[in-house]
Amino acid sequence: MATPRRALDAYLTPRWATEELVRRVAIEGEVLEPCAGDGAISEVLGKLPGVLVTTNDLDWSREGSDWHFDVTIPFDWFCLCSQHNFDWIISNPPFSHAPQIVRAAYESARVGIAMLLRLSFLEPCDNRGAWLAAHPPTRLIVLPRISFTGDGGKDMVTCAWVIFEHGVSKQTIEIVEKESNQ
Repeated sequence: MATPRRALDAYLTPRWATEELVRRVAIEGEVLEPCAGDGAISEVLGKLPGVLVTTNDLDWSREGSDWHFDVTIPFDWFCLCSQHNFDWIISNPPFSHAPQIVRAAYESARVGIAMLLRLSFLEPCDNRGAWLAAHPPTRLIVLPRISFTGDGGKDMVTCAWVIFEHGVSKQTIEIVEKESNQ
């Protein structure tokens, strides 16, 4: 029997995963976290010098978020981004909505986006294959299996920070070694 999905696909990112991103990618400027959840990603990003983080989460019970737009709706993206020039958009989007969130984020970011995604996101399916072919990721930071449930159980699929940068054609892949705290 399959385990039911969590409400709003709330599978929260452990702090260490975002720390691996910021060790490897120079993040600066204005950053949007559009699916902020418990704020773990934005907390790590907010401690970086020269970074100003704006948060959004669909869930109104997430009182720590600056906004509560539905980033699966193009008009809500427009509203969220109309007052800002976000350099980076960084998030762990719900996988079921990742294709539309990734595309909208890429169009809205000045420098680039970093999305924590299952590696299977790179499969050229009908809902993302053409877009991925036209916008291949510039970097992959492949992580050890993550426990998104907080109970120590690992996800069934490997995840990576999939990074798309404007004006960059070089592609790199980095593999993060498993440490005892992961």
